Amino acid sequence: MKVVWTIVALLLLGGIIVIFQPPAAERDALTGVIEDDRAAPTTTPRASDEETPSSASASSEGSPEPSPPTVLPTPTAAAPNAPTTTAETQPAVATTPAPTEAPAVKPDDAKPEPSAEKPADPKLLEGASEFSPEIPTVPHAEITPSKFLRLSDGSISVDDAWTVRGEGSVAAPYEVSWEFLSSAQDSYVPRLGEAKIPARIAFLSGKHVRISGYLAFPLIAPTASECLVMLNQWDGCCIGIPPTPYDAIEVRLANEMKGWKRHTLNFGSVEGAFVVDPVLAENWLIGLYMLEQAKINTEL
Repeated sequence: MKVVWTIVALLLLGGIIVIFQPPAAERDALTGVIEDDRAAPTTTPRASDEETPSSASASSEGSPEPSPPTVLPTPTAAAPNAPTTTAETQPAVATTPAPTEAPAVKPDDAKPEPSAEKPADPKLLEGASEFSPEIPTVPHAEITPSKFLRLSDGSISVDDAWTVRGEGSVAAPYEVSWEFLSSAQDSYVPRLGEAKIPARIAFLSGKHVRISGYLAFPLIAPTASECLVMLNQWDGCCIGIPPTPYDAIEVRLANEMKGWKRHTLNFGSVEGAFVVDPVLAENWLIGLYMLEQAKINTEL
């Protein structure tokens, strides 16, 4: 059986060779071209190697007459696509592009924009008036000045970047954002020796404030008189992002609460008496904000 298959394979191979073999005329033409190429001289004699008639006659007569100067042919303009020889090609002059100057950055442009609420409406600023609220002292901190404007609608524009609405009373508490409270970390970092709190933060101390956020209750106690209100989601243990002193407020409730589910994410609005009271442990900031006599509204 192997012999049969071998014969079949040889027959197929022979057929393929016959099919793809060029005709005899083409083979003869190709053979003639190859022979002509082999017979052609590979080098051309240089003009300097050939004897000129004047030099030949001079040598025959024996008189050393000078030979006429050799005139080189003038280079003709080559076609656009024609290759040029090395002698006709002029050396290319390397040109480097002139460096472009980077736009000048002003010092104010290099600073990041404040991550806070939008500034006040320009229409409200037309009838605004400056005022100086009472600024309470804050332990372990130096108060830096801020700019306060009372707008025509009764709200307060602070440092031309934040707008605080409300009156700071129980009936109309100040409404603040987490971006506003977190701005304290720009100048108050005790572990780095920075202990300055802006007046825009300190003036809230002792006023009633309302803020919304995620709530974290104790995990074991059946009732709670305290909790945390935070910017980010956190269940108090394993789920979410643990808070920092700048984006969390310790809440002391006016009335105890019960009935919450453990390891759940609760969201609500909290209002109460706001206190700026830094809690330090060897210059490490543990807590910064508190709400006392607070009440929670989870129906949002």
